[in-house]
Amino acid sequence: MGNLGLTQIPAPGEIAERCRALYLAPAVCSKGWLPNLFWRPATRDNPFGTLRVDPWELEVLFAAIGGESALSRAALEQRAPGRAGFIERSIAHGELPLLNFREDIP
Repeated sequence: MGNLGLTQIPAPGEIAERCRALYLAPAVCSKGWLPNLFWRPATRDNPFGTLRVDPWELEVLFAAIGGESALSRAALEQRAPGRAGFIERSIAHGELPLLNFREDIP
């Protein structure tokens, strides 16, 4: 019980890869969102370069759409209390919340 106050911080590469995998899953794919909403293209043939938006927020959003648990939910809630819940509620109501730009993350 000594770890109660500690939140596991997900590895950036793990979250980036999970975002890409969730984006390609049928639940998110069916939304018809173009990758350039969330990523800066790596090359002309690879739309999945660097993330434009907060990786934790995006992973929470995609996980909510796919009905999965978000790996970064606890870390996001610790950094910005209520933010993960807001994203999940927005998705449940059929809305796409504005996500923070990656550069704006404290």
